[in-house]
Amino acid sequence: MKRTDTCYTCRFWEGQGLRQRGPKGTCRRYPPVVTPRSPDGTFPITLSTDWCGEWKRVASQAVEGDPDATIYDDLVG
Repeated sequence: MKRTDTCYTCRFWEGQGLRQRGPKGTCRRYPPVVTPRSPDGTFPITLSTDWCGEWKRVASQAVEGDPDATIYDDLVG
């Protein structure tokens, strides 16, 4: 079964590339992470097909009449 709660459909994800919804992007759920390799801080880079337990639906994709439905609910894997 195909997952519908992926980075691509998450409100915290900002895609890179084609129309800002490319195959990879940055997760902006939390502030940038500062590491020795990135002293200014960076957001984690994820693939559009990745997923986590923090997923939240993009508000503009809610289906009328059902606040928990998405335009992706019809997809069957």
